[in-house]
Amino acid sequence: MVQSIGMFPTLFALGPLTLRTATLCTFLAVVAALYVFWRKGREEHYEERELFDTFFLAGLVGVLSARISFIVLNAADFGFSLSKWLDLGQFPGMIGKIGLLAATLVLLRQAKRYKWDVFEVLDFWILSLTTGFVFLYLGFFFAGTGMGNTTTLPVGIVFPSVLEPHHPVQLYATLFFFALSWYLWKVEKKYRMFRWYRASKTGAETGFLVGVFAVTSGFFFTLLSFITPATLVFAGLGWDWLAFVLLMLFGFFVLFTRSGRTVFKRKQTTHVTES
Repeated sequence: MVQSIGMFPTLFALGPLTLRTATLCTFLAVVAALYVFWRKGREEHYEERELFDTFFLAGLVGVLSARISFIVLNAADFGFSLSKWLDLGQFPGMIGKIGLLAATLVLLRQAKRYKWDVFEVLDFWILSLTTGFVFLYLGFFFAGTGMGNTTTLPVGIVFPSVLEPHHPVQLYATLFFFALSWYLWKVEKKYRMFRWYRASKTGAETGFLVGVFAVTSGFFFTLLSFITPATLVFAGLGWDWLAFVLLMLFGFFVLFTRSGRTVFKRKQTTHVTES
């Protein structure tokens, strides 16, 4: 197993000025995600102001939802102390799954408001998220936060705040999103010609990136939930795995329906005209 490798929670400190690695990586994640969302929207001639407004509104609602949901599920630790709610340094914690869902719902609302192609803008959103997640999870790794369960496997790492080796799930996620981002960028211009996706039609609808993201991420994080502490805890049980399974099923549904397939084929009716 790997002993403490000396995480880098702080890049440098100069007097009262401190630059944390997680802060830099989070900044890079936001910038990368925003750039991708803006670039893809501009390529399809979306209004730039609407793109920026949507991105920042979705991000704000996502962060607030992630924080509030964590406080609610850990009410015994936070109580009604506003200082604890706002102090992310001493009392950190967010539920990213809920935050991501809330941000996506805002995106859908904005798409309806601006009369955008919903699945096209969701494809932009997925490209931006997968790109940003690479930096975000890398920041978690260097900061030593969000680690997995203890392990005796050779991959185990002793993070600064613990004594036993833990699964570096942040690094697993970094590598996963790097590979997924690479694949989505590779196929985003080609998927409409995939024979299996376009079914019997001459072309295929947008939404392919959404479906692939949901299926692969749902499967990956379902596996990861077995070696990661649960964040969605109800009645003393962790339900993270269920959320990821539902995400995976949603992805299959999107790929199935957007490819033009239907569960029940319509019966063809013939009309006979009497002469």
